[in-house]
Amino acid sequence: MHTLTRLLTATLLLALVACSHFGHSDPATPAPGARGQLSVGYSLLHEEADGIPKLKWLIRFKDKSDDMAQVTNELVTYYQQLADTLEKLSTQFPAVRLDVRTMPQIMADTRKAIGTDLAKDIAPVIGKSGIEFEREALMTFQDSLNEQRHLVRVMLERETVPALKDFLEKTRFDLDSRHDKVTALLNRRYFTH
Repeated sequence: MHTLTRLLTATLLLALVACSHFGHSDPATPAPGARGQLSVGYSLLHEEADGIPKLKWLIRFKDKSDDMAQVTNELVTYYQQLADTLEKLSTQFPAVRLDVRTMPQIMADTRKAIGTDLAKDIAPVIGKSGIEFEREALMTFQDSLNEQRHLVRVMLERETVPALKDFLEKTRFDLDSRHDKVTALLNRRYFTH
């Protein structure tokens, strides 16, 4: 009975984390113009960076290859650092807002539904396992990294504050590198050519 309770609790927590990770909306409305669009970008980047480390406990409970463990641990650590850096930047630069509404409610609800399905797929014990789990988790990371690295590229075109441009340039390089690493692992271990 104790094991069943732990399993149900873990699954519920995973679903809640996934729901918050895939699109919670904050009440602030972005300012008009380029700075407002950048605020949406910084908020989106922060939502992702802050959400992924919350999945760390889930990854710990799944059996996985050494390569998968290394890549996911590095990603969780990187995203935690990125979230912390964004929070520091938001206190140093009033132009960096992390509290704006990033999407219409219907899109937020859609992302929550996607998060709930993903939570079921990768939940401990009842979700996918082995190669199937690893491939799906890595493909999810790959998709997130791809979206974020393109978001940062678009933000770089609009950002005018030199220190923030430097931050975005470094973040673009970091996201590109991690995307390449996940893609290489997927191609090497999980896809046949």
